[in-house]
Amino acid sequence: MILNGSAESGAEEWVCPTCGRQMLLRWPPDYQKLVLVPGDEDAIHVGGKGGLQVGGAVVTPAPAGDVPSAERQWLRDNGIDWGGASA
Repeated sequence: MILNGSAESGAEEWVCPTCGRQMLLRWPPDYQKLVLVPGDEDAIHVGGKGGLQVGGAVVTPAPAGDVPSAERQWLRDNGIDWGGASA
């Protein structure tokens, strides 16, 4: 999301250049979010002030053999079926 300016109300106008999502944000203590154009509602949107711009990210799961056995046990103990072979 990119900060596009401020509305007359003082809320910030944020837009997504990829999917067209537009919304107005007012920060605490009077937090409000008003979505003007939904864009891609399944997309994960991020943004920030101060010149930071986040590009696309590709998520690739690690092969099952790359997780040490102690960490794999911790995952199992916490209900996470890392290898996909639930018992």
